[in-house]
Amino acid sequence: MTKILCPDGVVRDIAEVKNSEFENYPRVVLAALLAGQKPRKKKDPNKKPRFGVTRLTSHCLRNAYYGLVEEVPISLEKLWIFSRGHAIHNFFQDHIPEDEQEVFLELPFANFSAIGFVDVFSDNVMYEFKTIERIPKEPKLAHTMQVQSYFSMLSESKQKKVKKLAIVYFSLSKIKVFEVEKRNMKGYLEARGTVLSNALKTKIPPPREESYLCNYCEFYDICFKKKDLDKNNQINVQTSLENSGN
Repeated sequence: MTKILCPDGVVRDIAEVKNSEFENYPRVVLAALLAGQKPRKKKDPNKKPRFGVTRLTSHCLRNAYYGLVEEVPISLEKLWIFSRGHAIHNFFQDHIPEDEQEVFLELPFANFSAIGFVDVFSDNVMYEFKTIERIPKEPKLAHTMQVQSYFSMLSESKQKKVKKLAIVYFSLSKIKVFEVEKRNMKGYLEARGTVLSNALKTKIPPPREESYLCNYCEFYDICFKKKDLDKNNQINVQTSLENSGN
């Protein structure tokens, strides 16, 4: 993330924001919010892509695609939300053995690899931590699929040792734990990752998975402005298929 949407509506580079000051955001606060922000690394097009599980289990693969190819400025409000999540992780890092936290997993497929970090893997229980404004009545689907995917990325021998999967939600006033059933997500990850890797290769966005969440998507303008272009692409593909059948 190299661009920040400032409270005055102006988009600035991180270096410029660090030397600025806004209402409710004195420099000491800005320095803390921007501390972990780094320029996006350029991807080597010749290397097999690696997709985070959160991208593959997201509500929309087109959102995941734009997250890889587009750079949308992030607001200071959203940075604060991210910072609260990092604070929870840092809190546990001080009290949990190092080999039980931020456990890296990678599952290779033909055209890509799925990667992810298990927040905590302790006493054969896999934990996923989520900070949230309001504790939900049941775990969110994307979060459930995320921890199930991590479980699926383990070897069969390690899967047998896992007692349970758990999602822990943290709000400002409450903590709630949900147990999630074990489920094999390898086929799902492979299917989603194949679509995403093909989209990157062809530079054609995946189909839009429309829902109410579109209204809150940071790529809304980019996505729907390209609607006519997508229709033309679909027509061209259909025409090519019809011609190939003659």
